[in-house]
Amino acid sequence: MHAYTCRCLHIAVSADSLTAQQLVGCNMKTITAISIFLMLASCYDHVITPVEMTETAIGETFYRVYLYGQMHHKIPHSLDVLPVRDGYANQTTDGWNRELILEIKDDKIMTLKSYGQDGKPGGKGENADISRSHWLRKKDGSLWVSDPLWVVESEIRETN
Repeated sequence: MHAYTCRCLHIAVSADSLTAQQLVGCNMKTITAISIFLMLASCYDHVITPVEMTETAIGETFYRVYLYGQMHHKIPHSLDVLPVRDGYANQTTDGWNRELILEIKDDKIMTLKSYGQDGKPGGKGENADISRSHWLRKKDGSLWVSDPLWVVESEIRETN
């Protein structure tokens, strides 16, 4: 094993000092090792977690709120009125199949949230709350939700 490692490292540094037979032998071993690695790596499937599904549903739902604002020039007060996007999940449930919670504060801030796996406020890990909030109106009081950059610019981020 040690000789093989040294010979392959030597090839990387100075392949012209090896015979063609040594070069082919080491390359075949290297190619075989890489092929096995790639085959094993391709067998790995990422399963989307309920937390990831929830974060995606919240993001997609906010985009649909923007579309609603563009079409109706007002704030939706229910997720049921949001437009359906062709080719998208249009999911308003969290990763545990519970409806996302919609909160609108003073007609200025919209929050979408899930209480996590346990369905109760607070918690840690998969039981932690997942939420995102956006300003619905600009500082001058005009409707922001219909602006093309609303989803990007209006997110309220917590500062610690």
